[in-house]
Amino acid sequence: MESDPLIKKEKILIAEDDPQIARLVEFKLNREGFQVSIARNGKEAVDQMESDAWSLIILDIMMPILDGWEVLKRLKSSSQSQIPVLMLTAKSYQKKDIANAADLGATQFLRKPFDLSELVAVVNSLVGR
Repeated sequence: MESDPLIKKEKILIAEDDPQIARLVEFKLNREGFQVSIARNGKEAVDQMESDAWSLIILDIMMPILDGWEVLKRLKSSSQSQIPVLMLTAKSYQKKDIANAADLGATQFLRKPFDLSELVAVVNSLVGR
């Protein structure tokens, strides 16, 4: 998708400690016309989420320094609490994890490995495209 440079690009923060997954998602979402930044651990995610206006945060659960659950708690108790959050996890898809994500304010839950076209569809839906 070619994007018009005059149209404001939605900004997405990817909090992902696996560099291959982060680069793959960044590449795909850039090609879809999104502006993407990467945080490689939970602390970087918290620092970045407070420093910009994001359209969406894609959040891994298992990350160093602060895990995704803690990042989500901090986000939802901040002034940026309205930002939709897509949780990505390699953990088994257990009902308690999905319930925990929903209770903490996550908008969507997607399990790794994921299909890139499914990821793009979910992202488009969450940013209102």
